[in-house]
Amino acid sequence: MNPKLQVFTNWNDETDQEEIDPELVIQNCELILQHMAPKFLHSLELSVFVVNDQMMLEINEERRGKPKTTDVLSFPLFDESLKIPVQILGEVVISMETCKKQAIEIGHSVIDEFYRLLVHGILHLFGYDHETNEADAVLMRKMEDECLDLVFAT
Repeated sequence: MNPKLQVFTNWNDETDQEEIDPELVIQNCELILQHMAPKFLHSLELSVFVVNDQMMLEINEERRGKPKTTDVLSFPLFDESLKIPVQILGEVVISMETCKKQAIEIGHSVIDEFYRLLVHGILHLFGYDHETNEADAVLMRKMEDECLDLVFAT
C-alpha cells in the first residue's frame, strides 16, 4: 500500500450511461492504485475511457490491428524498471455495451461487471497477464480479487 501516492484519474465517458458514478470510479481508482503501485511512486496518472462497441471496434483496429470489439483494452505507459517517481500508468478503455451484455450473461450487476473490467484493465497496465501461462493467470485472478475487495468493502 502506498497511501502517500497522488493519483490523478481522467474520466472520459462517450456513452452518456447513467449506471456508473464517475466520482466513485475516481475514488475507487485511487484505492486500487494505492494498493498496486510500487513504493517509489509519488504520483501516478490513469485515464479511463468509456465507449460504445463501435468506438471500441475502431480503437481495437487502429491501435492493435484487430477489427473486432472487445470488453476492455489497456494501453500501458508505466515502466517500473525506470523508478521514476512521477509516471503515467496508461489508459483503460471499456465498452459499456459489452459490459452490460456480459453482466446479463454472467448474472450480476452492471456495476459489478464494470469494476471487474476496470480492475482487469488496470492490472494489465501494471504488467499482469493472464494469457502467458496458468501461474500468471492464477496470480492475476488473485490480484483482481484483492482489488475488487477494496472497491466493494463498504
